[in-house]
Formats: sequence, C-alpha cells, structure tokens
Amino acid sequence: MKPSQRFVSGATCPKCGEQDSLLIDSEDQSIECVDCGFTQTPEQRDEKNSAKSPSKVKAGDIIDITQLKD
Repeated sequence: MKPSQRFVSGATCPKCGEQDSLLIDSEDQSIECVDCGFTQTPEQRDEKNSAKSPSKVKAGDIIDITQLKD
C-alpha cells in the first residue's frame, strides 16, 4: 500500500460488493478495491454521476413549459 492511500470506512465496491475493501489515493482521488482489483478514476466517477443526475438547463436549450390553469 502506498503512503498516499487510505481505506474508505463503510464503502462498498461497486463491482464485487465487498464492504471496507476500497482504497482511495489522496493524490489523484482514484479508488481501488483490494479484493477484486476494480479501479475508478475521478473522471469515471463524474461521468457515472452525471449520467444518473438530471441534466441541467443551459443557455439556448428549448424548454417545453405547460401552463397550468386554476
């Protein structure tokens, strides 16, 4: 284990499901599972999280607004 890595208490590996097996690198914030070898970079986590969350409205987007009547 590199000195810049630490275990994440209570975290579950998204690949194998083992709890308390994930290391996080304090330098680049990548994670690694010591049981199955799963690795994930911060960029991969961001892509996964943005796919789950609803998209944000940006300038120039067409928005369909239905007006509610009282």
